[in-house]
Amino acid sequence: MEQFRIIGYYISEVIDMPGYLKGLGEKMLSVSSCLGEMHPGMECCFVNGWRKGEQQVYQKRLKLSDEQYADYAETVRRLFAAKRLDIDCRFVHLSDAENFFQKFCKEIPCRLVSVSTTPVYFEILLEELRNSHSNGLLGGEPDHNVRIGCDILGWDIGGFHSFLCNSLQKELPEAVFNDIGLLCNDFQEVMGFADRIEGKGEPVRWIPCRVGVVGEYRSMGI
Repeated sequence: MEQFRIIGYYISEVIDMPGYLKGLGEKMLSVSSCLGEMHPGMECCFVNGWRKGEQQVYQKRLKLSDEQYADYAETVRRLFAAKRLDIDCRFVHLSDAENFFQKFCKEIPCRLVSVSTTPVYFEILLEELRNSHSNGLLGGEPDHNVRIGCDILGWDIGGFHSFLCNSLQKELPEAVFNDIGLLCNDFQEVMGFADRIEGKGEPVRWIPCRVGVVGEYRSMGI
C-alpha cells in the first residue's frame, strides 16, 4: 500500500470554476493561489499588505468584528513568525489549522484539507522549498485522511501552480474530475500524468499529490 507524507494543511474555499475551465464542472477546490482561495489572507503578515479598502472587504467576508479581526491578524503573524504557517497559506501542524478554522473561518464555504505525496516526491519538494521564499518546512506525518481527489502541483518561489493553470488537462485525455475539480484517477495514474506533462506549462517540477479532507470536515458536502 502506497504511503503518503503530508506536505501540509490548507483551509481552502470551494469557489466557482474559472471560465476557461468550465468544461470540468461548476465548482473548484484548489491549493494553487493561481486558481484557489485559501485562508488566512497572508497580507495580514506584512505592513501595508492590503491595498486601500481590501482589509475591510475581507473582514466583512469573514464576518469578524474589529476585535476578532485584530485577533485574526495577530494569530497569522504569530504562526508565520514561528514557522508554523507558510507563505502559501499552508499550516504545518493540523492543530493550528483546526483551531484557526474553528475560530475564524466558519462563516465561509471552506474545507480543511491535507495535501500529501509519496516519500520520493516529498523529498524533491522539500529541497525546492528550502531554495525558495518558503520557511522550508513540511508536515511529514502519514496521511490517514479520507481522500477526496488528487492534483498535480508545482512549487514556484512562494506557492503552488496546478497543472490546470495552463490547461494541461488537455494533454491528459484519460483524466477524470470530480465535482470540485480534483482528479478521480488512481494515484498511480496521476503519477504517470505528472511524468507526461513534465517540462510543459509552468517551469516547475510537477508533483502528484493526494488531497484529503480532515476529520469531521468530511461531512461538509464534499
